[in-house]
Amino acid sequence: ETRTSLPANPSLTRTTLGQLCIAPRTSRSQPVTISILDQDIREIKPEELIYDVPKEPFIKNDNSEIFKGEYNKFTVAIKRYAYSSGTSLSQVRSVFKKEVETMKRFESPNILRMFGICFCEKGSLRAVLDSQRKLPWDRKARLSLDAAQGIYRLHQSEEKFKVHGCINSSRFLVDAGYRVKLAYFELAQTETSLKRTKDRKRRSLCYSSPQQLESVNHPYNKACEMYSFGVVLWEIATCKIPFKDCSRKEVYQMVCKDKYTEPLPEDCPQLLGELINNCRSYDSFYRPTAGVLVDKLCNVVEQLGED
Repeated sequence: ETRTSLPANPSLTRTTLGQLCIAPRTSRSQPVTISILDQDIREIKPEELIYDVPKEPFIKNDNSEIFKGEYNKFTVAIKRYAYSSGTSLSQVRSVFKKEVETMKRFESPNILRMFGICFCEKGSLRAVLDSQRKLPWDRKARLSLDAAQGIYRLHQSEEKFKVHGCINSSRFLVDAGYRVKLAYFELAQTETSLKRTKDRKRRSLCYSSPQQLESVNHPYNKACEMYSFGVVLWEIATCKIPFKDCSRKEVYQMVCKDKYTEPLPEDCPQLLGELINNCRSYDSFYRPTAGVLVDKLCNVVEQLGED
């Protein structure tokens, strides 16, 4: 059995991408052309797609990522869209439709062939929290675990010291089954290369660690990222917006001077609350790594599932 392999150069041409979309796994000859000019593009369920391991995009930009995978025994390029919380579902569908129609209209070996589409239809995590204020704790724990696993996978990248660089609740997307996926990697860099320049303005103030707020020269690292993620976990627990209506000066006073953390709901499960507070610790030494957090959140999910 043979597989269509990616060329050594990660900068793939449209021709190569087209072949990826139509080449059968077991084909030892030329790729099989499948015309879709007269076919409707159906919506593909996420479980119908098999991603190659390791599951890493070979092309990505601000709006999408492209992975190598399989669909119905065909080697395909899987394009996943990411969109901001201010974008409506109808707008996203419109973008899909335009791209699909373009691909269908210009059928060619040099144009990507489209099998179907799938997307995280519930939008951003922030949008889900805004629309559903009464999520049960077992679901909140599952959302937290999924999000943490995304952080963990990034932090454990083969590229040493990889960080996302802009963690907040709008950077996670939620699919129809309430599974969370980390997205928007336009700022993802290594800890040593990510500097506090103009990119700093793109990270919301309320997600900044005390160390970042206190010193403009403090390097952004995994400990800073875990603080930001702790704020996201607090959002999941409360469905509230962090430091809502607070000015920069007020946030600085509360976080850096008063060492204040916004309170959790009284009915928050104890272990989950402890993990959220640990992530938001003033002292970075007490913040857990993503791996430790994932392990403990697994325990929380199991405990809540048994109740």
